[in-house]
Amino acid sequence: MPPYANDSSSSEPVMYQVDCNVASTGKTVSATKRTVRWSYGFANMETMSAGTTGVNCRGSEHELTLIWSLTSGKKKVLHDGREIHFSQ
Repeated sequence: MPPYANDSSSSEPVMYQVDCNVASTGKTVSATKRTVRWSYGFANMETMSAGTTGVNCRGSEHELTLIWSLTSGKKKVLHDGREIHFSQ
């Protein structure tokens, strides 16, 4: 754990994990495509400096998605629904 994670006086952003989900999502044969979703967020530094803890410190949350075809080898990465990488 980074040293600033418990230090509310630090200006460094504090990240936290919300969820991670893996699914087989092929159209005909579900085992041919994988979708992996990571949800994460950055704590609200203003509320943390005020001494608030827990869920009340949640700030901006984002989602990173990997879509991987096992048959064709294509890979696509989405950040908050916007494609940021594609390869074959």
